[in-house]
Amino acid sequence: MSAYSLELAEFSIAAIAITAITAYAIYWTLNESPISRWLHDSDAVVPSFLSITSFIFGLAISTLAGNSFDRHQHAITNLITETSAIELIVSTATALPNQDQLQISSAVKNYVSAVIDKEWPAMQSNDASKRDIALPEFLALNKIVNQIAFQPNQRGAIQEQLLSAIATIRHDRQIRRSIAFDNDHISKWPSIPVFSFLLLLSVGIVHLGSIKAMKVSLSIASVCVIMSAVFLFISISPYRGWNPVEPLKLQNSLQRLEAIKQST
Repeated sequence: MSAYSLELAEFSIAAIAITAITAYAIYWTLNESPISRWLHDSDAVVPSFLSITSFIFGLAISTLAGNSFDRHQHAITNLITETSAIELIVSTATALPNQDQLQISSAVKNYVSAVIDKEWPAMQSNDASKRDIALPEFLALNKIVNQIAFQPNQRGAIQEQLLSAIATIRHDRQIRRSIAFDNDHISKWPSIPVFSFLLLLSVGIVHLGSIKAMKVSLSIASVCVIMSAVFLFISISPYRGWNPVEPLKLQNSLQRLEAIKQST
């Protein structure tokens, strides 16, 4: 079992346990606690509360789901932009002397390989301690690009393209790491446990007149809460889950870089 599958299983078990305990606590409070008689006497005035809490819970879930979808699309756009900048450096290097071209090609290869082999696995495993693992290779690429761009008598068009491309890579690196490591923890969803509790509570209150109906309704509502939380957990990071963003375009850039080197 992969680390992500184990983490998903642990989260699912925790969600099931917490939801089951909460549902039973609500059931006990409504039917066996000292205040249960008072609650049963007031059941006629509370059914409309269910529609309010259901709306709030659904709104919270849909908002978080939409935010997760936006992050996924943003991650794809970010990858395309970074890859385009890398390919711009590679294509610009073909107009440089052989020594400069070899330096840039080597630095690009080292950087892209570091992102694919070291940085991407860190994003997939949510290992924030390795968020800068490819930084040395980027700094090396940045240094070489700047040295070549600011050479005496360097053509203005070449300089502009190299500096623009490296600035784009620097910017998109920051965005990619922020998407991967800064918005990926369940603790950032305080609304989910709060609204889940309110939903289960209102479901129990609405069915004060029938204990059997309360058991069934609480069970169904609990399953809905658990499944919503699990699906949100799966989609919280665009670099993990069932449909993760993969560095395929970066791998294609490496292939094109090798093709250019062989043709020169």
